Amino acid sequence: MPPERLAEASVWIAKLHGDARGRAVEDGLRRWLHAHPENARAFELATEVWEESEKLRSVVPFRPLTHVEHRPRRGGALLVAFACMLTLAVVGIVWFQYVGVVATAVGEQRQLVLEDGTRVFLNTDTRIVVKYDDTARRVELRRGEALFNVAKRSDWPFIVVAGDRQVKALGTSFVVRKDAERLAVTLVEGSVLVTPVLPSLPEQVQPTVDAPGAIEQTPATTAEAGGGQFKLAAGQRLTFSGGAATKLDTPSIDKTTAWRRGQVILDDTPLQTAVAEMNRYNETKLIVTDPEAAAIPINGLFQAGDSTHFANAVAQAYGLTVTARGDEIILSGKPVQ
Repeated sequence: MPPERLAEASVWIAKLHGDARGRAVEDGLRRWLHAHPENARAFELATEVWEESEKLRSVVPFRPLTHVEHRPRRGGALLVAFACMLTLAVVGIVWFQYVGVVATAVGEQRQLVLEDGTRVFLNTDTRIVVKYDDTARRVELRRGEALFNVAKRSDWPFIVVAGDRQVKALGTSFVVRKDAERLAVTLVEGSVLVTPVLPSLPEQVQPTVDAPGAIEQTPATTAEAGGGQFKLAAGQRLTFSGGAATKLDTPSIDKTTAWRRGQVILDDTPLQTAVAEMNRYNETKLIVTDPEAAAIPINGLFQAGDSTHFANAVAQAYGLTVTARGDEIILSGKPVQ
């Protein structure tokens, strides 16, 4: 799909939802739709993105695209002009037609539509590098978390690289999260193949990849493992954590993707872990001073980024004290069970 058509469709969507909508705009849209066979498909995709944007909740107001570095392809100048207009109408939704870097700040979320129609939802403090070429569609996740809804192209592989692992999509929707010491791949639907990233080697050298260590699995959960390769089924999550055993489980997809709704869902989560999760979305950091309090199991649904409400709710439930000090919110005291 040429970027110019997507950009033009985006402008028509913005006009239809603007104050200037009238018969002239509607007649102009009909003429544009009949002007070229691809216009209708571009308009359909733009409409889907607009509708999706209504579900996309930002934890804090979205920031301009100051983090994008790119080399525009043909038609890039026209696309940038139209994309600026689209950004005014659809906050956080960006047509992305470049090879380059996109990042979100702490507390920010963003949706990208790549040139093949693949949608990428970026969570807080996330950085990706898009590297499309004639042989493959590659995205490197350098940090953070992203949900990929991959457009099906059997002749054009889609691969996400995160650390020393790569995820090859087989027509699918999946989440990849890369923290400092942990990498997790969760399959929402479809199928993915998770493999090690191999170093560049001379053609005559045949690489040998050892299978990972013991795999911790929940009952009735399987994955094919061989040579470090794992083929996941819908609902499965594969987690690599430093020197620990590779873990395969089936988490709640609703909980795993709650961040798309601006939520954090906690289910018997130790307070220290819950605090770390809440801190992903706010520059003001929560701190727990007492080890006994850090082990309190926390349950509930919280607004991502609302650390003050979270701290007050926990303090009220367990008799802790909340102290705000600069860019810190301190939870102190012994818990009252």
